Amino acid sequence: MRGYMTSNQAAWLLFVFLTSSSIINIPAPLISYAGNIAWLSLPIAATFGLALLLLLLKLARQYAGKNLIEYSQATIGFTATMVLGLAFLYYQVHMASTIVLDVAMFMRSSMMRNTPSYWFIFLLLTVAAITVRAGIDKFAGMFPVIMVSVVGFTSLIVLMSINNYDVGNLLPLMPDGVKPLLHGVYFTMGVPYIELTLFGMLLPFIGNPDGKLGRKMTLSLICNMLVLMLVTIVSLLVFGPIAGDRKYSMFEVARTVEVADVFQRIEALMGYAVIAAAFMKTTIVLFSAHQTLIHLLVRKEDKMLIYPLAALMAIVSYSSLRDGEAHWIQLITSVHPLWGLTSAAAPLLLVGLIAWLRGKKKPPSADQQGG
Repeated sequence: MRGYMTSNQAAWLLFVFLTSSSIINIPAPLISYAGNIAWLSLPIAATFGLALLLLLLKLARQYAGKNLIEYSQATIGFTATMVLGLAFLYYQVHMASTIVLDVAMFMRSSMMRNTPSYWFIFLLLTVAAITVRAGIDKFAGMFPVIMVSVVGFTSLIVLMSINNYDVGNLLPLMPDGVKPLLHGVYFTMGVPYIELTLFGMLLPFIGNPDGKLGRKMTLSLICNMLVLMLVTIVSLLVFGPIAGDRKYSMFEVARTVEVADVFQRIEALMGYAVIAAAFMKTTIVLFSAHQTLIHLLVRKEDKMLIYPLAALMAIVSYSSLRDGEAHWIQLITSVHPLWGLTSAAAPLLLVGLIAWLRGKKKPPSADQQGG
């Protein structure tokens, strides 16, 4: 039986998807590209993400009950949808594999150095696959509770590190001109805002969408932007010019916290946040990828493909270890945003354009002619 979620759960799920692992992974590379103006890259990129979100919501209303693959077939045809759909599926497989690989690299470098990476990869994807099999109605209700704890622990670390802030670290704003800012915008467009195109596969699972769905999901995106701006600014306040070299910035911020010799070594809270955030985002990506696959194969609600798809993601993730960490970072920061533009954002914009043109050419109804 197909599970459904409410409009509130859908808005929460969008916030979870955009915010979860980004809290940990976004600040360092963003600061390395954009410097002290890194925080300004986020509202610019979020504006592009908002445009994609509004387009998804419009298409969901126009093609009620259909997902991105289904209304792509109705607009650009079966063959073009198959080609673009396979690219979209690969984009999702790559996204999930990088999320779990990032957890493995974090745990190996920071907390559990003697544990082989494959344990983190395969266990995380196994739990995600079991959760996807349980249904979207189950994890859409569970994830907001977990996300509150992740944001709560992050907020606690932000407050407890106030003594380490140096406002002078935010200056100068643009010593190298506008190019670093544009580089930061390119990166944050790719991670996480273009990734929200995956919600084209999730919106049909909203049982009874109300008239405030668009407003709620827009609020989720704005809250995500504010949270990411906050953790980016905090990283700059604490580490200054070297913030871009501090991988897993909020984890490093947590390591600096010392309050009256009582609260020390609280980075374990961020370790929990990394694992919980990766689990939630991997589950959402796996669910979307599974929906993409079964609709490309024209198979309705076939849960048998969940575990093979998760196994493929695990294999891709583990094989990426052989190329080294530097190659992986280059893929995430430079190639992944480009893949998102070409295999997710561009096809969505194409479908939206054709749907709009067809809507303009649609002949008036009999009532309109009579009026």
